[in-house]
Amino acid sequence: MKKAMIAASIVGAAAAGVIVYLTRKNGGVKGLLNKAESAADSARQMANRHLRKSQERVNTMVNDSMA
Repeated sequence: MKKAMIAASIVGAAAAGVIVYLTRKNGGVKGLLNKAESAADSARQMANRHLRKSQERVNTMVNDSMA
């Protein structure tokens, strides 16, 4: 039981340290949200480009098969 209490204290202290670190570094949670937003935006742009090119390829293949 004593070892479990020590382990729980260590994990709790580490979690508290991470929370304090994230709130103070580079705007904290807002900075993380901004990074996540920019990553999601670039992923959206990449998906749009891929889908647009795929649609062009499908149209080309359909037109070639009908000719």
